[in-house]
Amino acid sequence: MKTHRLGIAAGVIGAAWLLLIGSSLPVSAQHEASAHIRLDAFTAALNETVPAYLNTFEVPGAAVALIRNGEIVFARGYGYADVEKHRPVTTQTGFNIGSISKTVAAWGVMQLVEQGKIELDAPVWQYLTRWQLPPSAFDASGVTVRRLLSHTAGLSLHGYPGFGPDDELPTLEASLSGDTNGSEDVRLIMEPGTQWKYSGGGYTLLQLLVEEITGQSFAEYMQEAVLQPLGMQRSSYALTPAILAGSSLAYDEFGEPTPNPRFTAQAAAGLHTTVEDLATFAAAAVANPQGEVPGRGLLQPETVALMTTPAPASDSTYGLGYGVNAFHDDLLIVGHGGANRGWHAVFQIVPATGDGLVVVTNGSNGWNVHRQVTCDWMAWQTGSRPPCQVSIAAALVGTLKHEGVEAALQRYAYLKREHPDDYRFTEWELNRLGYGLLSMDRVHDAIAIFKRNVEEYPAAANPYDSLGEAYVQAGEKELAILNYQKSLELDPENTNAVRMLEELEEQ
Repeated sequence: MKTHRLGIAAGVIGAAWLLLIGSSLPVSAQHEASAHIRLDAFTAALNETVPAYLNTFEVPGAAVALIRNGEIVFARGYGYADVEKHRPVTTQTGFNIGSISKTVAAWGVMQLVEQGKIELDAPVWQYLTRWQLPPSAFDASGVTVRRLLSHTAGLSLHGYPGFGPDDELPTLEASLSGDTNGSEDVRLIMEPGTQWKYSGGGYTLLQLLVEEITGQSFAEYMQEAVLQPLGMQRSSYALTPAILAGSSLAYDEFGEPTPNPRFTAQAAAGLHTTVEDLATFAAAAVANPQGEVPGRGLLQPETVALMTTPAPASDSTYGLGYGVNAFHDDLLIVGHGGANRGWHAVFQIVPATGDGLVVVTNGSNGWNVHRQVTCDWMAWQTGSRPPCQVSIAAALVGTLKHEGVEAALQRYAYLKREHPDDYRFTEWELNRLGYGLLSMDRVHDAIAIFKRNVEEYPAAANPYDSLGEAYVQAGEKELAILNYQKSLELDPENTNAVRMLEELEEQ
């Protein structure tokens, strides 16, 4: 069973780097000179560590920006936007930023709220004419704008895989009804307002709402209402020729080019931007010394404060478009991560201090890079680096790519035996690695990885399901059936195994 939601892994940084930056706390006026020294030290460290992270995790390129006191104080590109042509990443190189698209989209929705065109707590169905949620056992009047923004509306559809470059994109209505290239439809699956459940489909419903209210396409409205007013000149929800011309290529887990995914669900996953533009957006949520207030005139400061405060039923971890987490000394950190195949990004900002970090990458292993940089940034901010294990899957990619599957499995065994606390060992790590191999038609290598996963986690249903899928691709019908049966024995609710067994037995 393939999992589309990637976890977070991290790594370690050398003691010499920690000695270089020392103990760094949020900037105060009386320590401005020393803050500049620490900033110079940290950016010098980034110039050493980011290229090393790219090399370790087989990610061709990245860009990083730092925000201090509400202002961008550093931005730089690293590595390549196009490996074959040796085109470097710059601060103006375009990247898809996945689910961070939701945070930017939330600004567009909240402008309509401030203008009185929609109400936060009104049933969303009363604004819609082109599509409605299908009937369910739950009360659709509880699906409000506030709950859609905070993922508490009780809707299905976690995320979208996107469409290929030659695929015809479905209409917005068709997408909501299930034409999603492998994801489900959008429907009500639990009582609204009772618990947090991430739903990219909820943001597609907000995209429809925006189009119904404004009479514009979502991309046109966002360009006029948010992107251009903030000065995000190289950003767009539409993949125009100009946007594509300035974009990096996307690369898979093994550092090989992969098609750039395209989306009907633009609000959920479709924004293309640069590190400079994304840092500009991140900084717009806080004040700066020039007297600019949170919202930068597009939203009221009170609205931004509401968006960055945990919403009801969100488990205190999500506002209206923003993730919310504890940071240091009772401070909160807000922001969002984003991932599509070939792309990973994150932005984080501390509203109380105006400090922030933005990282964009052009590889499927890019989350390892931005997690590493985030841990470094937290150490710079607080003087204490959080525990940051390395993804074992990412640690094996180089060996797998250059030395083969047997060498990779030997390295896996060595690292688990000698360094068990330094790496993230879970069934999902090897599972993700196996699916990366399947996507490259390295079926027998994928089988070897999935077999090791079954050996490591014999009581888990998912590794058997994945091994069954690999055997299907290899044409090994009987072995596929045996593994699907074992998966179903361990998890009788595994509908994928039921479906696959029915198909295999009919052959």
